Amino acid sequence: MSFKVKIEQADDPITVEMGETILQAALRQGIKYPCGCQAGNCGACKSALISGEIEMSPWSEYALSPEEEREGRILACRAVPWSDAEVRWLDPAERRMVRKRRASEPVEDPA
Repeated sequence: MSFKVKIEQADDPITVEMGETILQAALRQGIKYPCGCQAGNCGACKSALISGEIEMSPWSEYALSPEEEREGRILACRAVPWSDAEVRWLDPAERRMVRKRRASEPVEDPA
């Protein structure tokens, strides 16, 4: 089973095989999708989910914050579609990075 994903910046939809991420399918089909680590840690593939259902594999909050997730942002390298979908990769100016905590900042004890 496969799904069609329309990438706003691409001419034609891509075919995403079951279990494949949007980024994997896009790169396999010759789309120059912005990406970096391909492991959910950098945020280079941050995108807007316009329509459809996806499941996200685990990722770093540095790459995608909970607020961004609530706003409908995804990481193409972690997004596996469960329906036909439409996405748009974000321009660099649209990407927000979560501030890293310095090692010298206190960490609250969860107890």
